[in-house]
Amino acid sequence: MNTNKKFDGTEENGRRNSGSSKESSRRLRKDERAVSPVIGIILMIAITVVIAAVVAAFAYGLIGNVDTAPSAALVVDGAQDGKPEFTVLHHGGEIITQAFRENVQDDSCWDEMEVKLNGRTLTFADGRVDEIFLNGTASAKTSGAATGWKTTVFAPGDEVKITLDNSTTPPITLKSGDTIAVVFVPSGDIMQRVTVP
Repeated sequence: MNTNKKFDGTEENGRRNSGSSKESSRRLRKDERAVSPVIGIILMIAITVVIAAVVAAFAYGLIGNVDTAPSAALVVDGAQDGKPEFTVLHHGGEIITQAFRENVQDDSCWDEMEVKLNGRTLTFADGRVDEIFLNGTASAKTSGAATGWKTTVFAPGDEVKITLDNSTTPPITLKSGDTIAVVFVPSGDIMQRVTVP
């Protein structure tokens, strides 16, 4: 038995006696540093690594390889109620390099650019289009088949004129409230949209 203890809770050599459980729990609570700085540093490093990985993935094209529409200033001209034609003008900006197919396939001259009337692409097959002109040159629709313009480019200064088939009964013409949209197909971006007044 240890007979060197005093009644004030300390031993003769100055160390504190274990005493009651309340005192020991108070002592543990005083040292609240524990591991929180270590966890904080580990979390900061982990977040930094994740951010660096995401940035690197975007930078090297592993993520987000999305086609975006060329920045082109397109204008829809002549879209009026009762008219069977309208024109899409390229006023400036980037060239749309694959706007058209060199040769018409499946009665469509469109490639990466499409012109839609009320959400439907205008093609020869749907019976609404009589002719499509690029810079005044018809797409050479003969014997029910169109051959195209032998170019794919829609550049500043170019214009596409679309003539609806008004030989039908009733004739197909633009109506007030119709929407005309020029769409960049790879991304689905609308490059221009107008509503017929």
